[in-house]
Amino acid sequence: MTTLEKERKIRERVTRAFAATRESFEEEEEWNNYLEEREDIAFNLVEGIDVEESERRLRDVEASNAHIIAASHAREVEMHHRISMDANDDVLLLDKDEKKRMSYTPEKTGNGLIGHDMLTPESERRQEQLALLASGWSKELVRKRAIQESLATFIIPPGRTNGS
Repeated sequence: MTTLEKERKIRERVTRAFAATRESFEEEEEWNNYLEEREDIAFNLVEGIDVEESERRLRDVEASNAHIIAASHAREVEMHHRISMDANDDVLLLDKDEKKRMSYTPEKTGNGLIGHDMLTPESERRQEQLALLASGWSKELVRKRAIQESLATFIIPPGRTNGS
């Protein structure tokens, strides 16, 4: 395992343990202290500084944030499920002409048509999904592009100084 892979895994673990959001804190200072503790633990584990103490602190944080970590994990699983369901919906949104253009129709052979007549509805749906993925089109891609383009139109004015 390379140093970068090791650091990435450690930081992912620490970030999962420190799952609280900014909204969980009333004061900015509390939030900043929380972030500083997260970075201290991650840095110590990556650099091998006081590893036992850092591991103990991380386990304490994992225990105290167990409910937040579980909720975060559940949201992540739900998001992955929703994305896979959207991929299925993408196939259903195609009209018959699009489906026909994206499908493969095998040639007739001496013993009849092979391929299409042997597909089950499930395997046919899967074949359509694969064709969509191969073409690079998905609802998620369209959504991300729309968000990216809308955010690119924002103009943020420069901040004022206290003197003006």
